[in-house]
Amino acid sequence: MELDELVDRREIIICCGSGGVGKTTTAAAIAMHAAIKGRKTIVLTIDPAKRLANSLGLPELGNEERKIPPHKFVEAGIRPKGELYAMMLDTKRTFDDLIARFSLNPDMREKILSNPLYRSISDTFVGSQEYMAMEKLYEIYSEGDYDLIVLDTPPTKHALDFLDAPRRLTDFLDGRILKWFLKPYFSAGRAGIRLFQRGTSVILRTLERVTGITALKIVSDFFIAFEGLYDGFKERAEAVYDLLHDRVTAFVLVTSPEDLTIEEAIYFHDKLIEYEMPFCGLIINKVHNDFSAENVKEADVRRLARRVVAALARNEDERKAMQTVAEDLAENLQNFRNLAAIDQENIRSLTDSIDSQASVRIVPFFDTDVYDIQGLLLINEYLFGPDGKK
Repeated sequence: MELDELVDRREIIICCGSGGVGKTTTAAAIAMHAAIKGRKTIVLTIDPAKRLANSLGLPELGNEERKIPPHKFVEAGIRPKGELYAMMLDTKRTFDDLIARFSLNPDMREKILSNPLYRSISDTFVGSQEYMAMEKLYEIYSEGDYDLIVLDTPPTKHALDFLDAPRRLTDFLDGRILKWFLKPYFSAGRAGIRLFQRGTSVILRTLERVTGITALKIVSDFFIAFEGLYDGFKERAEAVYDLLHDRVTAFVLVTSPEDLTIEEAIYFHDKLIEYEMPFCGLIINKVHNDFSAENVKEADVRRLARRVVAALARNEDERKAMQTVAEDLAENLQNFRNLAAIDQENIRSLTDSIDSQASVRIVPFFDTDVYDIQGLLLINEYLFGPDGKK
């Protein structure tokens, strides 16, 4: 299925991949294309940088949906048939909202929100950002306000950081083992606490590595207070996981042609297939042009340079300076072609390793950053037009 069909038919498009490959900009471009075609679309990013806001003509984004003003599109010469919204995920606030939703009463909610262990987990727990991105995705999807949601996922070192986030967080919050240790010792008073400290040092060291907090009372209070919320969290995580597998969802892998990112893309693709996620497309950004279509040869460039120098140089000093510039230009052309050859070799390695039914799109290396709607339109010429088709 081509990328344009995904935009028309799917309700969720998840842009995933390594950091620094243009994932945020790609997500914005896809969302804008959907809005132009008539779908009410929202793009959700976790990137704290202002790239997405800037590219959409906004000063900033927050944890609330924000509509892109229609005049921004008019200024770029387009009139979308649909609407485009954007927001940036606030992990801490999303976590707090989830606690409030599943708390049985206000007292339980305040006990958890004010607990130092909770504050540490909600800010720094490994996987919390990935989990909350999935949670916000599920929340927006369940509300049913949008035809299409485009998610820019967190950059991850390993594919499992993203795919395993719901399971890891709920495993940690499953207090059955910890509470089995904690409750008897706290009910036994100080002697019990000392015995607990001697007998469970491994658990405490694990908690310290995860949260940086070792106070037993804080740990006990947290897990005891969280007891009534665990089932809700677990059900929610399972619902999120089911949504990721559903046919309304499409995973689009975004990468660049560098050696390391290609290796990571192959690994990420393999994990998506292993987890039976709906992998539907591959976008390769920042690909160098080898100028082969222009049939330009390095020897021709050097001959042309010599002719230009002979015609324009007014003295020997100018001739030498211009000749140096001309040689540099010829060398630069050859360097670009060398980079292009490496890119093509890496792209072949990647496409040979992935699902042959998936859409593959190539976006060239641009000499300037994309920072506005015009730039997104340029990207979309390659994402949805004939120029970018592999």
